[in-house]
Amino acid sequence: MFFDKLRAGAQGTVSKVILVLIILSFALAGVGSYVTQPKEEVAAVVNGDDISAQTLENAYRNERARLENQLGPQFSELLSDPLYVEQVRRSVLEQLVEQRLVDQKVAELGIYVSDKQVRDAIRALPEFQADGQFSNERYQLLLSRSGISADQLRDNLRQDLSRQLLLNALIDSSFALEAEAGLLDKLSRQLRDAELVRIPLNDFAKQVSLSDEQVKAYYDANLAKFQRPEQVKINYLLLDTHSEAAAQVDDKTIADEYQANINAYRQPAERKLAHIMLLKADGAQEKLTAIAERIAAGESFAELAKTESEDAFSGEQGGDLGWIEEETLDASFDKAAFALAEVGDVSGVVESADGFHLITLLDKKDVQTKPLSEVREAIAARLAKEQAASNFYEQEQRLADLTFEFPDSLDMAAQELNLKVVSTEFFSAAEAPAILKDPRVIAQAFSADLREQGMNSEVIELGDNKALVLRVVEQRPAAPREFVEVQAQAREQATQVNTTELAEQAATELQQAWSKGEQAAWLAKHELSVTELNAITRESEQDAALISALFAMPAPVKDAASVQQLTLTDGSLAVVKLNQVTTPTDSTELKTQIQEGQNAIQGQREYESLILALKASANIKYRELTAPEDDF
Repeated sequence: MFFDKLRAGAQGTVSKVILVLIILSFALAGVGSYVTQPKEEVAAVVNGDDISAQTLENAYRNERARLENQLGPQFSELLSDPLYVEQVRRSVLEQLVEQRLVDQKVAELGIYVSDKQVRDAIRALPEFQADGQFSNERYQLLLSRSGISADQLRDNLRQDLSRQLLLNALIDSSFALEAEAGLLDKLSRQLRDAELVRIPLNDFAKQVSLSDEQVKAYYDANLAKFQRPEQVKINYLLLDTHSEAAAQVDDKTIADEYQANINAYRQPAERKLAHIMLLKADGAQEKLTAIAERIAAGESFAELAKTESEDAFSGEQGGDLGWIEEETLDASFDKAAFALAEVGDVSGVVESADGFHLITLLDKKDVQTKPLSEVREAIAARLAKEQAASNFYEQEQRLADLTFEFPDSLDMAAQELNLKVVSTEFFSAAEAPAILKDPRVIAQAFSADLREQGMNSEVIELGDNKALVLRVVEQRPAAPREFVEVQAQAREQATQVNTTELAEQAATELQQAWSKGEQAAWLAKHELSVTELNAITRESEQDAALISALFAMPAPVKDAASVQQLTLTDGSLAVVKLNQVTTPTDSTELKTQIQEGQNAIQGQREYESLILALKASANIKYRELTAPEDDF
């Protein structure tokens, strides 16, 4: 943004002088240091193995996309906090470090995944399946589009599976005692009988009558509860460029655009292919030539692919590779495949980076071009959108220029761009007008630097061809509201506090009376009744706070009742007396599931302990990196 402002103010005399000085500094210092190819940055070094800054950046981008998908609009607000962004980046780096430590341990232990395990894992990936079955066509297409070779995919998956084997080894070697699982099974099915008395707050609220002096005293003692948040008044300019109607784009412009981008409306040629492949080895070409002679003699290409091809995926399908677009495969393979003219034609021996091939044509689709009439509306809509974006960009740049050249006023920009300066009343960050409820706008509106300098803000892009510039007119710091302003609120809070104190005092009296067996008289005096709770389980449909308290209470003994007061989830008070605990003596089939769950939990703990041990014994060096700016 500094360079944007520099360009925006380049027309001013002072700015020109600054630019001249910068140019002179380049000339005097030499440009060698500016054009020297920098060495790749390293984010961390783990036992001598580098984790590059680019690896960290890629992993961070993936994690950011995952969080954005999970949290939605809330994530944009979190991104406005630099500490949160740094925390996410640090967490991602720690994951990469742990991953590298695990890879080193896997190599040390000699853990290796076989080719068959890798192949089975690839076939099970949902990305490569169609109708629940592995599709070699999708496999080839997705590989070509992603730019990942089959070898790279296999190596990456082999690495992931090797890590999983180490984790599985820890989990499989962990165990929970059968007696422990049996006890948990019995405890999970435990029954508890109790009695409950609710203490109605409304009854005690009627007993509270506060004078104005008492309310004022409460206000004075709790000023922090009556704070008015920091507030600001701002002026702002809103640039809002609406999209032009597609109907306004003339026919000639649409036709010219269609012709200029005719390739975008062409469906490329496709061939449905099958092949027989042999890996590069001594005698492979001669063997494939002999197979070609057998095909020429009448043997089935598909059957020979099943028995002779070393491409396991396509071989099982008679060599079928599915539909392939032109220029998506190895160049030599592609050239030979698209040279086949008729269905059933078979190529000669073709050499590619993967091996040697015989290719046959199963079906074909020639190039097809969509007519202008079919794509006219889409072209018009796109051109209209592009024109609106272009208009917005030009006005946005001019807005940036004017608000930078005249930093203490919005009037000049408003006059030239025919915009209206909007003035707000005082508002807090939580109560901003709808158009200003953007974390970047709020950050600027409440920026101490912007306020103290009395400057216009930077141009803030709001999306959808909207941008905003603001300046702070007046600020009102956080301070307690006047008593007269919050007197009703203070009375309500003071009444609630006094009501709760009376209710807690009553609950304590009942708890003491119940412990002595004298509860009947107390309940009669306060006109309260007891609710019987019989055979309560951990899954019973009762108040969650009650269930939690009830199953945490000690079992009653002969000379000591088990009584406790608690706050229910609705904020009301209650007193509960535990009468009986019934624990089953037999185990059920749940014991096996519980034991398996405990095994997994113990395995996860051991894995975490392994990570801690590897970190403790490792030589890990973190490098200070300048994080690239996030695109909000």
